[in-house]
Amino acid sequence: AATTTAAATVPADLSFKDGTYSGTARGMGGDITVTVEVANGVVSVTEIGPNNETVGIGGYEAIEDGTFAQRIEDAQSWGIDAISGATITSTAIANATQQALGQAIA
Repeated sequence: AATTTAAATVPADLSFKDGTYSGTARGMGGDITVTVEVANGVVSVTEIGPNNETVGIGGYEAIEDGTFAQRIEDAQSWGIDAISGATITSTAIANATQQALGQAIA
C-alpha cells in the first residue's frame, strides 16, 4: 500500500458546515467530480464520477469499488494516501475533495 499523500497537508483543526459540496479536478482520463455531504460535521462521499479513468487500472478500480470514498471518509478530509500505480487519479480525487470541502470550511 502506498503511503504517499495525494494532496496538500490538511490543517488539524478543520471543521465543516453541513451541506452538499462538489469539486472537480483533472484525472488521467479527464475531469473527475467528487461530491461530499457534511452532516453534523461528518463528511460522507455521495459520488465520485462519472470518470473516464482507464478500466483495469488501480484508479478506476478504486473509484468503482469505493476505496477512494472510504479513504476520504476515514480521513474526514482530502489528505488521502495515493494508490500505487494510480497517482494521477489519486491526486485528482484528493484535489477535487479539497475543492469541495474548501467550500464547507466553517
